[in-house]
Amino acid sequence: MIELMAHQREGIDFLTEGKSGLLAFEQGLGKTLVAIDAFRRLQAAHQVDRMLVICPNSLKRNWVAELGKFAPDTSVEIAEGSPRTRRAVLVRSKATVLIISYETARAEITAVLAFLQRQRTALVLDESHATKNWKSLTSTAARHFAPHSEYRWLLSGTPVTNSPVDLYTQVEILAPGQHLLGSLESFKEMVEHDEDAHFAKNVFDRLIFRRTKEDCLDLPEKTFVDIRVDLPSWQRALYDEMRDKMICDIQAMSGEQYRAFASTALVQLTRLSQLASNPALLFPKLEAVPGKFEALDGVVSDILSVPGRKVIIWSNYVRSIESLLKRFGRWGAVAIYGGTPADDRQDIARLFQTNDDVRVLIGNPSAAGTGFTLTAATYTVYESLSWRYDHYAQSQDRNHRIGQHERVTYLRLLAADTIEEAIVNALERKSAMARSLLGDKAVVATISRLSKEEMCDLLTTNHLPN
Repeated sequence: MIELMAHQREGIDFLTEGKSGLLAFEQGLGKTLVAIDAFRRLQAAHQVDRMLVICPNSLKRNWVAELGKFAPDTSVEIAEGSPRTRRAVLVRSKATVLIISYETARAEITAVLAFLQRQRTALVLDESHATKNWKSLTSTAARHFAPHSEYRWLLSGTPVTNSPVDLYTQVEILAPGQHLLGSLESFKEMVEHDEDAHFAKNVFDRLIFRRTKEDCLDLPEKTFVDIRVDLPSWQRALYDEMRDKMICDIQAMSGEQYRAFASTALVQLTRLSQLASNPALLFPKLEAVPGKFEALDGVVSDILSVPGRKVIIWSNYVRSIESLLKRFGRWGAVAIYGGTPADDRQDIARLFQTNDDVRVLIGNPSAAGTGFTLTAATYTVYESLSWRYDHYAQSQDRNHRIGQHERVTYLRLLAADTIEEAIVNALERKSAMARSLLGDKAVVATISRLSKEEMCDLLTTNHLPN
């Protein structure tokens, strides 16, 4: 029998009594456990029959494992495989809990609707920020499902990743047809004048239950250290050449041309960050060692010079992950990224947690940033960063969570005088904005809204406008 913490008991009450709500616990506070126990409470009271969990593909087996731990008497099935197989499971499954991915939900809207209409079902959307884009098929599917379930539970530690608009679709799923925030267009217009969305506070307070680790746990301190890496001359030349060409091209654009460019500017800025991280990502035949890899050699050696220590290295790029896996093989390095079979990922995480010879785990935040406990590591190194605040926040919580008893140190390798300085600035602003919205003030500069002059200034100074 699991002894629930106070915030978890409050979360169960919030979900069962409110019927619809966004459980916005920070990663590591037990959102999955709360949802499972809330369902079991309703099932025991004969208020629901089954639970449908829709989650990222990488978390399907994590849900199976958590149900096995917290509700071993509950039957579970995953609807996956070919379209024909998925549909067959949705039609015939007798399991109390059915788990599907967002991809399956998008592809099998009709079959999922039929499933929801056959019995009283609690609907769970895990990592619900996946539905934030109103125009996406994921969002459309979720909005179709919502009216057919009396209990609608959204789970996300990072429900706001860019702006208050991220919450609009999630509120529409929680309260279908009620338009509590007005139309999307009017909401966006109001956010233009009130970037912390104070006008919507009553709605957010009623539908969102937020708890942070500072509120609930006596966890050890987190320490952040930025290590600025000077690029070797050959790498600096490649970076400066691409940056200078971008500035010249932007300055030569007409207003209409720049508006078209601005909508895809993040792609170009990502190419710059790839050059700052590992130029072989863009020039595969390059064999020279990038500055960050040389810096990593020293950082990892220093960390692991103390017996028993382990380290997590986060990288956003497959080629870099595979190179680092070989580079740190002498320390038993393992990896979890897009190329890792889904069935193997939890086993790799367990190996890192329990095997003293496996001292390095290299992960991609999009694949390993959620659903894993990696508390064996007290050091985390970011080889590269993206503009995605959710990936950044969630990856931190892999080892700063229940079960961690030591201070956790986060080292960010930043290529000096590059766009990475602006990325860090953007992540810090997004963090402040998310805390403000969820009750935990900063304005997010949206790249696509920068003027030509602001974009050129960003490229030149590596600082976002105030």
